[in-house]
Amino acid sequence: MTGRAYQRLCTAILILITGALLLCPAAAGLAQYRIHTNVDYAQVYFDNDYRGQTSGGVLTVSISTTGTEYSTVEIRKAGYYTVSQNLPYVPDGASTDLYFTLAADSDTTTGTLAVHTAPSGASVYINGIYQGTAPVTVNGIRPGTYTIIAEMSGAGSVTETITITGSEYRTVTLDLGGTGDISFTSDPSGAFVKLDGTIIGTTPYTATDIKPREHQIVITKNGYFNWRETIDMTSGGTRHVYATLSPITPDNDIRIRSVPAGAAIYLNGIYQGETMENGYFPITDLRTGQHTVLLRLSGYDNYEERVSLSEGQTMTVYADLEEGTGSTTSTTTPTPSVGTGKLSVSTSPPGAEISIDGSIAGRVTPATITGIPAGTHTVHFQLAGYAPAEATVTITTGQTATLSLPLAPGGAATPVPTKSPAPLFFPAAALAAILLARHRYTR
Repeated sequence: MTGRAYQRLCTAILILITGALLLCPAAAGLAQYRIHTNVDYAQVYFDNDYRGQTSGGVLTVSISTTGTEYSTVEIRKAGYYTVSQNLPYVPDGASTDLYFTLAADSDTTTGTLAVHTAPSGASVYINGIYQGTAPVTVNGIRPGTYTIIAEMSGAGSVTETITITGSEYRTVTLDLGGTGDISFTSDPSGAFVKLDGTIIGTTPYTATDIKPREHQIVITKNGYFNWRETIDMTSGGTRHVYATLSPITPDNDIRIRSVPAGAAIYLNGIYQGETMENGYFPITDLRTGQHTVLLRLSGYDNYEERVSLSEGQTMTVYADLEEGTGSTTSTTTPTPSVGTGKLSVSTSPPGAEISIDGSIAGRVTPATITGIPAGTHTVHFQLAGYAPAEATVTITTGQTATLSLPLAPGGAATPVPTKSPAPLFFPAAALAAILLARHRYTR
């Protein structure tokens, strides 16, 4: 026999031996027990050593004939009587089938265990046995101590041990610390989305990696009332938020009438017009809170009244003027005889309180303010969560000046250059440049 032929013979013998080892348990010193049960997910123990659970009514257990020797097999399942028997001897390479019938344990008080996870959808195991994906409810739990494990890809796992004492209904929630997503849409679209006080985008928008807790949502758009909601993300997953925005309407109103008519009306020091012979003079779209109404008419004493407005409220002021000297106790108040114009103002987002020359106008953006004396005025805007903004505007008699500017979240006041009577727009790029310059200067 040549050397090459001998080598081929040895290789063939080696392949045959390897195949025998793989196909014949005896070659590896193994014996097999095939455990059959009448119910699935029955737990199999060899001398209290857990070997797995039946699936499809069967579990195959391989035992080394040269290692630990087992004497008994025990079958357990919650809500059923435990059964056991001695393990028969199985020679190397052989196998045997063992059959067990589990009867329902109607005499034992059992409880119910409901397992929830945050986020939901985690795999749930009780004492190592898979129960399904959360939320899952397991009935027929016998009194005892149980270890619950919840697992989810990307969120890790959580383990908790509980004790069932009787026929109780027990709920367990396991927090895996996973995150969720929120998609935002609105009607109309293009609204700012503020999550927990921070603007994160405009609708439609999807925010990802949202932490599992409650979150405050505010959706705003110029010319519409703010939309608010608290959303609970403790269960993770994806939530959809749809906001229907209501246009700003003159809900907060003061209606004024005087006898005699023709009295000049001032609201918080700003001239508004004159009382009418028939009907009430309306001042609309006012902020909630305190307002001062002053009426002045030559030959009559001044009439002053403080009005407190609540949300969506309309107040009526009826003044029966008394003849007098026509006192001018408010010397800083402009008179109707001075040439006046109008100012149309808006901010993004809306709802900013307007002050003119240091006096609160009692209005919030967007608004058109009438009766402003001709000349140069300083307009100040204030909105919670945003930097105060200030602009200088020139009012021309009989004309309307327009002022529109964005508000920057937080930080210092945003000055705006003078430009009138044409509309004033403050570009977002200029605002960013000023804020950046201030930041560099103060460093």
